[in-house]
Amino acid sequence: MAKRRKSELSSSLLYIIIGALLVIFKGGMLSWLMTAVGIFFLIFGALDILRFNMIGGVVSILIAVAILLLGWLAVTIVLLVFGILIALKGAVAFLEALRKKSRNLFELLFPLLTVVLGLALAFGNGFDVILVVVGVLFIVDGAIGVLGAIKR
Repeated sequence: MAKRRKSELSSSLLYIIIGALLVIFKGGMLSWLMTAVGIFFLIFGALDILRFNMIGGVVSILIAVAILLLGWLAVTIVLLVFGILIALKGAVAFLEALRKKSRNLFELLFPLLTVVLGLALAFGNGFDVILVVVGVLFIVDGAIGVLGAIKR
């Protein structure tokens, strides 16, 4: 029982730390993560080559180069496509809400907010906002876990 409590407390504190890093560093956190993963693949690729596992080593080094050189390009493309799709979904929902005979303010406001969020993701700094929200959720989840572990 004490081992489970210690494990829960440790993971909750880790959530708080990760959440704080996301809130503070936002997109920089992802950059660090991509760099670390790229270096990881590079080191293990070199070790594979030294162990005469040429195919595995070359593949790992190619993955490392792709992550280190193209990582942000891939993220940018995904955010652009994802943001445009979210904005289109919001626009369609807004038009459908306008066609209804009876509607409330929420049925019009939510699709408009969806369009704004999609455009912010695609063309603005919406990614940083999402990382801050995720960071705050991690902190809250970690705090709830810490309080639960302490009460046990």
